[in-house]
Amino acid sequence: MTTPKQLSKRERNLSDIRDRAIPVAERIVLDEGVEALSARRLAREIGISVGSLYNAFGDLDAVVSAVISKSARLMSDVLRTAAEAPGGDRLQKVIAIGEAYLGFALENPMRWWLLFEFRPNLTLDERARAYQMGLLDMLITVGEGNPKSDTHRQFFLMLWASVHGLVSLACRPTIVAIEPEVARRFLSEMVISGFERFPPE
Repeated sequence: MTTPKQLSKRERNLSDIRDRAIPVAERIVLDEGVEALSARRLAREIGISVGSLYNAFGDLDAVVSAVISKSARLMSDVLRTAAEAPGGDRLQKVIAIGEAYLGFALENPMRWWLLFEFRPNLTLDERARAYQMGLLDMLITVGEGNPKSDTHRQFFLMLWASVHGLVSLACRPTIVAIEPEVARRFLSEMVISGFERFPPE
């Protein structure tokens, strides 16, 4: 693995630009929306040229992907905290993960939108993909499924798709919203109903 001391001066400079640019881009996107982010504005706010910004990221999509990746990590941390809480059987733990997901979406609507609604064809970096696959594996483990079973993986994917759909109705401003407490109640009932049809391997 390359350490900072092994990087060339140019590589250190590009790394520094990325480290400075991502928090500023994140602030702009979360406060004003993706449409407010431009290469010219971002470069101006961190005191570099547009060319230097592109040298560091390649294009503006890569900047947005970095913001999305951080959002994925934050959501992952929230869900893992719920999964690792002491006590409860597998059903209670899966419900807790679902409730944590709903809570994250309600408290961080722009981050949630970036993760699931913004330009679904945008290529996420490998870190964001790793977080998503890790969350599926976590759900299977907490739900006491077999991660090597395609049937179990499909079951938990479908279960999570149902939870995600409910969260979408509670969070998307383009649809009449479901009240959070109603969403939480239906979320629990949905998970319980799903586990009644838990498949054999």
